[in-house]
Amino acid sequence: MTRKSLLRVVLALSLFVISTHAPAMFADGGKAKNVIYDGSATPKGGNGAIDFNIDTSPIIFYLGTVNNKYHVLLIRAKNNSDAPVTLSKDQDTIEMQFSDGQKVQGLLNLPSSDRATWDGLETEIRTAVVYPEVIESREEEGIYFYVPVDAVKAQRKKHLMPKFILYNIKSIPKPIELHTRGVAKA
Repeated sequence: MTRKSLLRVVLALSLFVISTHAPAMFADGGKAKNVIYDGSATPKGGNGAIDFNIDTSPIIFYLGTVNNKYHVLLIRAKNNSDAPVTLSKDQDTIEMQFSDGQKVQGLLNLPSSDRATWDGLETEIRTAVVYPEVIESREEEGIYFYVPVDAVKAQRKKHLMPKFILYNIKSIPKPIELHTRGVAKA
């Protein structure tokens, strides 16, 4: 075998090894990385704080929909205070703010906003996802909110998640800012 032929064989084998193993070597798991948002608030008349957390991924968020009309996020709210927190499905609000400055209103009261979609859900599901009336002291609640699919079409294509989420609870004096972990409030 000539030197030139040997070089071609080595080069071909090297390219084969690189082409079959490079995608795995250089993959960073970007598609599967979770985005975690955290925020906290102090209730009126209570000692301690209420911690809010969202743990999702862009793929799960954009893939999961209700009737192809709404993306859904779950906020875990843990009341570490000694006072219950009253929630109001008609007066509390939630807003997602993206890096490009776009603001998207989420829905907390789906039955009021889209009765047909709500009525199409099974009774057990409606019971599980209805907006709670209170977060009792030392208890945890799941708060689901719905984001209109049409409002985040551009973000969906790029798998972009909000820069932060602003949650206003009428019974808490200041809005709760849920930021991605490691990002300080502005």
